[in-house]
Amino acid sequence: MALLYEVTKGEFAAFVRRVGYTTEAEAGDGCYGWIGSSWDKRKEFNWRNVGFGQEDNHPVICVSWNDAVAYTEWLSRETGRHYRLPTEVEWEYAARAGTITARYWGEDPSQACNYANVADYSTKERFSDRTVHNCRDGYVYTAPVGSFKPNDFGLYDMLGNAWEWTCSEYSDPYNGSEQRCSGKNDASARRSLRGGSWFVTPARVRAAYRLWHTPVARTDYLGFRLAQD
Repeated sequence: MALLYEVTKGEFAAFVRRVGYTTEAEAGDGCYGWIGSSWDKRKEFNWRNVGFGQEDNHPVICVSWNDAVAYTEWLSRETGRHYRLPTEVEWEYAARAGTITARYWGEDPSQACNYANVADYSTKERFSDRTVHNCRDGYVYTAPVGSFKPNDFGLYDMLGNAWEWTCSEYSDPYNGSEQRCSGKNDASARRSLRGGSWFVTPARVRAAYRLWHTPVARTDYLGFRLAQD
């Protein structure tokens, strides 16, 4: 079962305080952010400082797959419930919410701003060369979770706001790995990402669209959502 919202910066901060956790961005060479007209990794960028303003109710970003898994393991211990990242199949099922259209609100990308924080007219004002949705959601960067309409399962931000880690290894074409969680020991294995983000163009804001990163990757558009068994 996918939970209603993306994990927030405030929720992640509680985990960090409780266990003294250091993210891979903080321990290493930082996080990628969009600087001017290109992505640049900077040592000072991490979940605390992503290069733009965030409140505690925004999705946590600049966290690696390993950071996200560490959070799920901690929360499972704290609550006695089993939390994890969703598999890729579970993620798409939750995002579609029974629909067969490209997006859970339909086929029209110009309706995105009712349902998702995406690249839009607000983005265009800051990044003039960006291809954007034909609408305005009011946010250049991340938005507070739950700011837009949910899908028919009552889940918020399944598209837009932050790309979400899944627990599945990425394969193209599909080979069954999308149906299960990948182990933690393979540092080079690609992990599937779903959902798009605040910076994503219309072609990528679709329930079926997928990307991948290695487990140590961290960027200012990448966060996560929990599943609970």
